[in-house]
Amino acid sequence: MQWPLLTVKAIVEGLRTERIGRVVEVLDEAPSTNDVALAAAERSVASADGLAVFAEYQTAGRGRQGRTWHAPRGASLLCSVVLLGPDEMAQAGLLTLVAGVAACDAVRETSGIWPMLRWPNDLYVGSRKLGGILVESRPIASGQRAWVIGAGINCYQHANHFPPEIRDQATSLEIESIEPINRTALARQCLSQLDMWLKPGTDLVADRLRSAWLDRAESLGRPVRLRYEGRVFEGRTVDVDPQAGLLVQLNEGARRWFDAARSQIV
Repeated sequence: MQWPLLTVKAIVEGLRTERIGRVVEVLDEAPSTNDVALAAAERSVASADGLAVFAEYQTAGRGRQGRTWHAPRGASLLCSVVLLGPDEMAQAGLLTLVAGVAACDAVRETSGIWPMLRWPNDLYVGSRKLGGILVESRPIASGQRAWVIGAGINCYQHANHFPPEIRDQATSLEIESIEPINRTALARQCLSQLDMWLKPGTDLVADRLRSAWLDRAESLGRPVRLRYEGRVFEGRTVDVDPQAGLLVQLNEGARRWFDAARSQIV
């Protein structure tokens, strides 16, 4: 099936961002957009900040914890954005929350579907996953670090496009919406929403980010099962903090923080 293709011209038309999307690339195919974006940052440190890379298909797409990202050609929005900063700016968890908020708002603005965030990086509609975020980084020249925010959002898939093992757990905008899906508008809105949080002169205030994430997240107090450092923990969610992570009241009695970069709901 051939879905409408993305083009640089269509994405940047009307885009009024200050940092995110200063350069936009659209590839027919890539191993993963995160890999392409990180390689671009290593090649050209001076101009890579704000680069947005889109691809119609990924041959080696991945999610967190080494999971595979499944997406037929042209069916999903697959995007990675480059951010440059000091090497000591260890903020993968914080950027994961920012990206989740931005992706959630972009979907709401362009489709009328209201997904919810599930710790730490997934977009859900009801009990089914719509999309996810993967933040990666590596050191580059002159004490700098390249951070890449990767996002995958299911757009045009029908149920039979998903592998049988996840068919009951996944969804798409096409499945959920009664309106036509405009992937170009979603791409442009994702860049705009990220720019609102990350443009020059904007501080990532922890309290503001916490409030924004909680407003879009599944309610606290829900049962949760997490994999963290090779172990599985069960309990109920208590609180979220942009730096410390997710606070869980464990079934065994103690409370423990789980940071977004190393924990995964299972």
